[in-house]
Amino acid sequence: MQITACKLLINGIVQGVGFRPTVYKVATALNLSGWVRNTSFGVEVILATEDSTDFIQQLELSLPALASLDSVDCTKITLDEKPHDFQILASIAGSVNDTVMPPDSYVCQDCLAEIFDPKSKYYLYPFTNCTNCGPRYTVIKGLPYDRNLTALADFPLCESCNAEYRDPQNRRYHAQATACPKCGPSLELDLAKVAEYIHAGKIVALKGVGGYVLLADANNAATVRLLRERKGRAEKPFAVMALNTNSIQHHFAHVSPHEAGVLESPAAPIVILARKRSTHIAAEVAPKLNTLGMMLPNSPLYYILFYHLLGAPAGAEWLQQHTALALIVTSANFSGGAIISDNDEARQQLTQIADYVVSADRDIIMKSDDSVISCVGQHNVILRRARGIAPKPFYFPYQLPQVLALGAHLKNTLTFTRDNKAFTSQYLGDMGSEHTIRYFKQVLAHYYNVFNFKPELIITDLHPDFYVRNFAHELDLPELQLQHHFAHLASVIANAESCGKKIANKVLGCILDGYGYGLDGTSWGGELIQFNSQDLRFELISQLTPLQVPGGDIAENEPWRIALVLCVENNLAIPEHLLVHPQAMQVIELCKRQQFGTSTSLGRKFSAVAALLNIVTESKYEAHAAMVMESIVHGLEVDFDYARLNLAGVPDFNLLIKQIYQIGIIEKNIQRAVNLFYGNLAVLIEKWILFHCSTRGISQVAISGGCWQSRYLLSTLSDKFKRLGIELLIPYQLPFNDECISFGQAWYGAQALQKGILCV
Repeated sequence: MQITACKLLINGIVQGVGFRPTVYKVATALNLSGWVRNTSFGVEVILATEDSTDFIQQLELSLPALASLDSVDCTKITLDEKPHDFQILASIAGSVNDTVMPPDSYVCQDCLAEIFDPKSKYYLYPFTNCTNCGPRYTVIKGLPYDRNLTALADFPLCESCNAEYRDPQNRRYHAQATACPKCGPSLELDLAKVAEYIHAGKIVALKGVGGYVLLADANNAATVRLLRERKGRAEKPFAVMALNTNSIQHHFAHVSPHEAGVLESPAAPIVILARKRSTHIAAEVAPKLNTLGMMLPNSPLYYILFYHLLGAPAGAEWLQQHTALALIVTSANFSGGAIISDNDEARQQLTQIADYVVSADRDIIMKSDDSVISCVGQHNVILRRARGIAPKPFYFPYQLPQVLALGAHLKNTLTFTRDNKAFTSQYLGDMGSEHTIRYFKQVLAHYYNVFNFKPELIITDLHPDFYVRNFAHELDLPELQLQHHFAHLASVIANAESCGKKIANKVLGCILDGYGYGLDGTSWGGELIQFNSQDLRFELISQLTPLQVPGGDIAENEPWRIALVLCVENNLAIPEHLLVHPQAMQVIELCKRQQFGTSTSLGRKFSAVAALLNIVTESKYEAHAAMVMESIVHGLEVDFDYARLNLAGVPDFNLLIKQIYQIGIIEKNIQRAVNLFYGNLAVLIEKWILFHCSTRGISQVAISGGCWQSRYLLSTLSDKFKRLGIELLIPYQLPFNDECISFGQAWYGAQALQKGILCV
């Protein structure tokens, strides 16, 4: 006898997160018969009822920890007969994949309890997971999410695990990545031995969730120095892992309640925290900085390692107790290259850095670095969007054509749009490295394979010599170039729309960073750009005063060169610490004759001031100068006589530089010079933006670019603009840095196609 039934098609993060077992439990609790299964279009639910309202309400209240719903579409269908019960059916694949790959998640408390229960079969097993936790994105080969399409396909379930997998009351019911010591992956060396090596001051390369990591005792200064020497990482700070938040608060850094929540979130990111003055961490971990990048264990692997490092304590109380033990946990790669995930490559490459290389026989399908977050007030500023966050999509209230964006040259990411979503990859790295280029191609191929993606258009950066621009030609598809800072601005607009905000007809973008190839072929990095949302038009309306950059890219690593320019252009006596460089006199003479290219970059001005004050004269890593200067700041000072705009409404940096020189060089008060630089800079940027908002009748401002990662610049302006009634669009779901470029490119290309502004 035929009956009327409801067919639900559910989209969102609903595969690989225990969603089907939850559907099963809700349906059986409501005495509903039917079935649920994964499909390429989402999760399909058939309910033998004419009204699915109660079911949907209960489902939303019962969602697994890692699940989220994007849409629930309901249609009425006819079944030949009423199903006898409710079942989970085998998945079905299709030519189009509209499902979402979930990100990895930290280990849940239930699994953790089993790992340290001597009676459990999961006792001290480093690959323990369930439907509520564990690897997802890094082990998925394809969708629908089933074991045969994961890195666990080569590990058939044993009888015991299979029984759990088929038990609807077990949290491992249809847990595709589940395994135990009897049937699952294994490490080639016991973690107790790894702990011995670390205690002995050795450096260990260990295969983690998203790739190999280098481990060392963070309290052992000699080991940290050796790691820096071998890795070729002179001063860039290392991330540090502590056992728990309690340990961080007692021994290492200050932690606000908001920061604690971020540390303990499922993404388990690295969080930038204010360092305690009396800390056990070796000074060499983060030289000259007053912050530490801290993280908590994100997988059973690290908890078991801490267990052995602490001497195998009994019970479970030790998991919450504080300890001064801490580990350096840094991506196993060479400077600028992608993280290593392949076992053979690790054995070939990492023996140059690590004393021991410990591999595992579970493949990493999609490698990923740790995410990094800085908390400004109650907001999270993403510095690196990777494991635990990517590849969560951005949802829009409208449909988008299929567009592929290839991102920036540095901090590269990929983004593609389809339906109502934009998918931005994890952080990939700098495209000047062959390792990163291979990684870039691997991720692109993976996305094509998983989503059967067929782009109509490719968007790249305007720079004619960047790898991504040339790679686009190989794809034989229509291309569009979007200027770097326009893409920054577009990313903020897109992020705001994905968060449900209404975009004004005119938006003023303030883009402040280190470098972007300008429309005129010069170096940009300090621009005000008006965006007209109706016709998607960008208009450059103001730039910071260009500054000569001796040596071009060389000056990025040798900011003393730009400091000389500041002195020459302001008729200041050259400080002795700048004259010690062999090429100093040559740079001075050429500068006087205006022989160098120029840049409007605020990032270059940061570096120049740091070198002028003898804080950082040679940069060892990106944003080195700015990070060290921020560590010196102790209370912002403002002197409005030195925070003025010129007649064109542009910040007068020469006035500011003369003040900094007087206080820092003549009076030798570096602390106050830095306080005034940051305080006056914030006022200058604020005045600059407000002047052009006023003259153009704009009340919505978007900010992007790496300089906005400065907590002082960001917090000062966001508070002031709120009081003035200016709506500030801040991309809290994206990094300010160049990781956002592909997202902005893709959104702009999709919008241009959608509105008929661009035809292909």
